[in-house]
Amino acid sequence: MSRERSLSLGGMLAAVNVILLFISAAMPTSRLFLLVLSSFSVAIMVIEANVNAGAAFYVATSLLAFILMPNKLIAFYYACFFGFYGIVKSYIERLSSNRFLEYVLKLIVFNLSLSIIYVVLKYVFAVNIFISSYLSVLVFTLLQVSFVIYDYAYTVFVSFYLKKVKRH
Repeated sequence: MSRERSLSLGGMLAAVNVILLFISAAMPTSRLFLLVLSSFSVAIMVIEANVNAGAAFYVATSLLAFILMPNKLIAFYYACFFGFYGIVKSYIERLSSNRFLEYVLKLIVFNLSLSIIYVVLKYVFAVNIFISSYLSVLVFTLLQVSFVIYDYAYTVFVSFYLKKVKRH
């Protein structure tokens, strides 16, 4: 893909991405769904251009989100996980042909991101996230299952995009 086309695609996707993040900040429901949708734009950039363009796109959209978003937590979630996951997923799946190892590495990345989010929310924003240890174990387990579903949905989206949308 030419540099000009890559830049124009990145600009259009960044606009769509920021709109999705704005909607997720404004709506009390569907925030997670809209964050997932916004993460797919990084995959499109990686597919259409390359991983470096995807990384530049992630940095640009994260900065735009922090500058423009009224709800900084949405920008924080995007920057800490949803924005960069497509790049990490691409690297991990190229690195290994062993599916078990791929999932272990992806879960490590997810849990590191989750830990960063937890620490920042607890110590910077003074948000008490977990009330009891039983509830925290339940939430942690549900987050792991949710991540596996998210990864599967991401894979389905990438496969659909490669087969039906991308011009060859």
